[in-house]
Formats: sequence, structure tokens, C-alpha cells
Amino acid sequence: MTTYLVTELAERLADPARVVATTDAPGNALRMDTRDATLWSPAGLSDGHPALALLYAELSVDDPGLREQVHAHLRAALASTAPPAGGGLFGGIAAVAFAAHAAAEEAGGYQGMLAQLDEAVSRECRALAARDRARIADGLPIGGWSGYDVTSGIAGVGRHLLARHRSTGNPLVLNALEEVLATLVDIAVADDVEIQGQRVPAWWNHHDTAGITDEDSGHLNFGMAHGVTGPLALLALARQAGVTVARHDEAMLRILSLMRKWRLDDESGPFWPYSVTLDGPSPSGRYREVWCYGAAGIGRALFLAGTALGDEEWCETAHRALRGAFDIAFAGDSPIRDFGLCHGWAGLLQIASRMSFGTGDEYYAETADELAAQLEKAYDPEAPFGFRYDYPGSVRPLDRPGFLEGTAGIALALHTHATGEPPVTGWDAPLLIG
Repeated sequence: MTTYLVTELAERLADPARVVATTDAPGNALRMDTRDATLWSPAGLSDGHPALALLYAELSVDDPGLREQVHAHLRAALASTAPPAGGGLFGGIAAVAFAAHAAAEEAGGYQGMLAQLDEAVSRECRALAARDRARIADGLPIGGWSGYDVTSGIAGVGRHLLARHRSTGNPLVLNALEEVLATLVDIAVADDVEIQGQRVPAWWNHHDTAGITDEDSGHLNFGMAHGVTGPLALLALARQAGVTVARHDEAMLRILSLMRKWRLDDESGPFWPYSVTLDGPSPSGRYREVWCYGAAGIGRALFLAGTALGDEEWCETAHRALRGAFDIAFAGDSPIRDFGLCHGWAGLLQIASRMSFGTGDEYYAETADELAAQLEKAYDPEAPFGFRYDYPGSVRPLDRPGFLEGTAGIALALHTHATGEPPVTGWDAPLLIG
């Protein structure tokens, strides 16, 4: 059933024009305070052509005929409005770069384009790293999660650079990667800063570009998407790949110290708050146990860190956190109502698959089977892309084709499960779980 479903989903995403027309259809939008927000960003990795190129790159390993779909979606991405400066791995030029890198991993090609993109991404990343290191050197907090996080900051782009370094050995890429790692180290080992009379870690941030204000004093974030565990995962993966900078291990240990300080426990095991404000953990209980926030994504980051450092205690904490997250996901009152990678079943499936590959633990393999069955059961043949999403801020149930919250990401997770092997293209690198 899983292989059939992946094929069915891939067929629905093959035609770039049809995908765009369906996604941009009237009413297929998130309702914001004053406007409807479009779901489609042509050159973006989350909801754009690079996401679909990523799917066909992985599938074409076994079916070379699908290379044409890779080319079609990459051409469409390049023909769209140029990605803006910054934007991280999901919204900037690195989005197209990562999709092209994945496409070239197994079958080659795109070398001229990738050489240009390596130069552009490296140049931009060094500039962003210099900006953030200057803030820390001035005794300021990082200020906004777009400075360091996985989706919009240097941690995500750093994971792309690590993949490119391992693939090419390009000194330009390695230099930019080391700048990213050094920046994350600087934030991690910096002295605490003062916010409204309280001493807080330099990771203190605000989710908006407006930054910390008197009205919103900011927070310390723990989620994999926007919190300290994304940088922790990158530092761990870089260490395992033999790429380290000064005080690398110290930075990892400082982040782990924060995780130890703010750890909470209940009958299901250890977990961490969504964030910590000046008033304490917020919320005080569990939020949702998925990739972007909660013990599933955090547990995977802790496992990578424990493995990189050879620390069995942190590996065991990771296992307990992950098992608790999976148990809660299958509970009758589970808060998960989504199917995608970001905050849904597909993200849990890919984490379980990665844990199964890395440990050989039958528990994770069985959990992956259950999660795949959950997605298969949710498949809706009447939906243009096979799944629909009922968001509180949407006009109607939404059709989403993309990576983080769409069908391409679901199909990739199901494909990984069906093959029983890690992705050949490394498509899940943007999630920082491997």
C-alpha cells in the first residue's frame, strides 16, 4: 500500500502548472488579520517548486524516468521571481540550491548552477554570520530567531553547507560552514544578557523582525524549528562529519545544560516547554510532540548530540523523550490533527525511521509502521494532492503540495519507510534530523 500511495501522490504533483493552479485557486489561503496569505512561494523549499524537485530527485533514484519532473520543477523555480536575500534554507537562494544539490547527489548534473549557488549561498551566509557575531560581541541577545534557527536562520543554511562540503570538499563552502558553526558557538558560550532586570541566555529572541520590545520581552525557545535544539543538532552533525571549530564541544554542552535546567517530566517521560519567558515556562505543560516543537524533534536532536559526544546518559534521555512523544501521539486525545512533516504524522514517521536506521531498535521500526498506517488511512483520493489541512486560520480545508506542510513531504517520508533505508539524496537534511 505504501509504495502505491507514494506513486499516486507523485503523479498528482508532476505537472508544475497544475500544481500552481490548484494551490493558487480562490479560497485556498490562510486568513490573516487583514488579508489572505497565499500558500505558494515558487522558489521556496517549504511551499514551492524546490520542494517538488526534492521529491522527484529521491524517487528518480529507482525510476530515472522521473528526472524530467526534477528538471521541470527546477526550471519553474528558476523562472520565477528571484528569491530574496536572507530567508534561510526555506525561503532564500539556499532553497533552490538544496533542491539542485539533492538532484545531483545520485545522478550528477547541475554542476555549473551549483557552483554559482555555492558562491552566492556562502557569501550571503558569511555576511549573516558576521552580523550575528557582532550582536553577540556587543553583549546583545541574538534578538530574533531568524538569526539562528532552522527554517529562516543560519542553522538551516549551515546544514545545506555541510551537505555541500561532504559532497564537494569546496574550500569556499567549508569556510562559510565554519563561520556558521563559530557563530552558533559564540551565542552558546556568551555571557548571559540583561532583559528588563533579569539575566537570560544570549539565545533570547523574538519571533518577529521587530525584535524584543518593552511590550514583548522575548523568550528562550526550545523547539527544533526555532529553538536551541536546531543549532545543537547542526553542531552534532558537523562534529560527526569531522568539521569542528574552537569551543565546539563546549557550546554543545552549554546548550545541553539549558536542556537539563528546563527539563520537565510527567508520566510519559521528559519534555520541554514551548519556550521560557521572563515569567517562566510557557506553557507549563506539554504543547505538541512533533518535529517543529515538542519532545519528538527535541529527542532526535538530543540523540544526535549524545551520539556525537559519546554521552550515553543524553542518548538515554533522548530515547525516553522520543518514546513518550510517540506514545502521546497515538493516545486517544492526541493534539495532532495534521499530516505533514512540520507538525504532523509525516514528521514523526521520518524521525522514527531515522531512529530505526541508527539504532536497529525494533520499537522504532514498529512505531514507523504504525505512523505510516496512520498516513495511509488519512489519504483522501478526492483531494487534488491526496491530503487536506483544516487550519484555524484557513477559509476552507487547504490543498498544499509542498515540503513542510504538504504532500511532497508526506510522500518523501512514506517513501523512506517503504525502502527501509536512509534517503539517498539526504532530502531530510533541512529537518536537521540526519
